[in-house]
Amino acid sequence: MTTWDDVLGQPAAVTALRAALRADEVAHAWLLVGPRGVGQRELTRALAATLNCERPPAPDAACGTCSSCERIGRGTSPVQTDLEPEGSSHLVEGVRGEWMPLATRTLTEGRRRVLRVVAADRMNEAAQNAFLKILEEPPPSVVWVLDVEDEGALLETVVSRCRRLDLVPWGPEAMQVLAERLDVPPEQRTALARAALGSPERLRDLADPQVADARWQHLALLDRLATGGPGQVVPAAKESVAWARSRIAPLKERHQAELARLEEAFGVEGNKGWPPGVRQRLTRRFERLERQEQRRALDLLLDDLASYLRDLLAAQAGASTDVLINIDHEAAIRRDAQRLGPAELVSALHAVSRCREALDRNGNPELQLERLLLQLALPLFAVANRERVS
Repeated sequence: MTTWDDVLGQPAAVTALRAALRADEVAHAWLLVGPRGVGQRELTRALAATLNCERPPAPDAACGTCSSCERIGRGTSPVQTDLEPEGSSHLVEGVRGEWMPLATRTLTEGRRRVLRVVAADRMNEAAQNAFLKILEEPPPSVVWVLDVEDEGALLETVVSRCRRLDLVPWGPEAMQVLAERLDVPPEQRTALARAALGSPERLRDLADPQVADARWQHLALLDRLATGGPGQVVPAAKESVAWARSRIAPLKERHQAELARLEEAFGVEGNKGWPPGVRQRLTRRFERLERQEQRRALDLLLDDLASYLRDLLAAQAGASTDVLINIDHEAAIRRDAQRLGPAELVSALHAVSRCREALDRNGNPELQLERLLLQLALPLFAVANRERVS
């Protein structure tokens, strides 16, 4: 993922970045405005590769095969770093303690350092004010890339110092190409591409058989609650959180392997002998990444529920198959659309949003899911009881 050919679905953004490279007018900060997971990572890596390629075929292109390009593609190059939120937000401590030192550190390889702020619209005001100082006096070797969904969450003084690029959800053709690259079985490509809602990141998740299986469980939750009633709320919440935690296991293994490699490199064992603060910083970073992965798994559940509820509303309005998101569950959608009225479905969608907001505030995942599922279960079970009586 280090050449422009690897960036699907964003032709306008690619054209703008390549034009800037050809003119040697790469801005010191770029604002990528659009839905999460529609190519921000690929655009950033392609930009970083082009700026640092060892054998560039042209001023606006990278070879994709040199050592620098390959390391950027794997996410292991020091010239390109993704700066993730600390929990639900970017905090001023992270800006001062991590971003500033990284931006001012002397490059030991490559020509330009590209720093991507993931979900930059989650910077609180103090973090933005601290970051503004970097933008006002940008190091010449650093290019910033800020991912935002809500541009209005940023201070105007931050926005005005960035060059804006608008990103869009991927179209059906690009999603089909990616599904083929991901080796999604041909009979599943159309359904999973539709379920991904134009997000390549979500399609990559759905290409994982474990995530695809979990999606079927998520979409069957309403039927489970309708037939089992409130008694299914606690076990369903526990199972959902357990699944989210299971998604961390491969990440934990990679982190343990990285620690073991560093212990060998430093000639240390356990907690003793490390350079000051290094192990603590690594541990905090690993814990943060693991929390983010668990949260991402919970978001997959909430996205599945929200898309299913939206399909129920569409079905009630007489929508055709072409309008539905979860086309591989059409029969269940037509059935469940008769169980709740429009007002109850809208209320359920609001409940999903409130659950997401509570998780943003670091609410207990199991408790928040129990609240959400209980709100869904009560009207569903009441309708199911009436159906059984009649």
